[in-house]
Amino acid sequence: MPSQRLLLVASLALNLFFAGAAVAVAFHRMHGPPLAGRSQTVHIDRLAATLPAADAAVLRARFGDIAGSLAAAEQASRLAQDKARSAISATPFDESRGDQAFVELRAARRAVWLIVHKAILDAAKDMSQEGRDQLAAWVPPGPARAGGATERTKPPASDGGQ
Repeated sequence: MPSQRLLLVASLALNLFFAGAAVAVAFHRMHGPPLAGRSQTVHIDRLAATLPAADAAVLRARFGDIAGSLAAAEQASRLAQDKARSAISATPFDESRGDQAFVELRAARRAVWLIVHKAILDAAKDMSQEGRDQLAAWVPPGPARAGGATERTKPPASDGGQ
């Protein structure tokens, strides 16, 4: 009799373990690794994968050139975010400290985007028309956007400036 109870408890524990593992795997698939989708490098790799091979190589080369400055800017942004979190949770709450932390956070994030946008523009001038068209039409993958659109199909046709 005691061995049957032990077997029942062990079976229950094993079932709970597998159920927890299944939930964790499902959550991971829906949301991805915690920080993997945040890195600009991940975004650029996703973008480059949609371009013709030669244009993707140009884009990756430009981002290779700025990797150090981009990593430093991303680190500064993470530190500014930590500072903003600390300001919000501080006791006693100091609104001016929070305001200053958010000003610094916006500046840090802007610095990241300026580096990214400059690299994209530098790459675009050496890309084919097809690559630039795909670059212009690209929408990052993710949850449905407002209005239900999740991706654009093709950029509008140009009239050639006429």
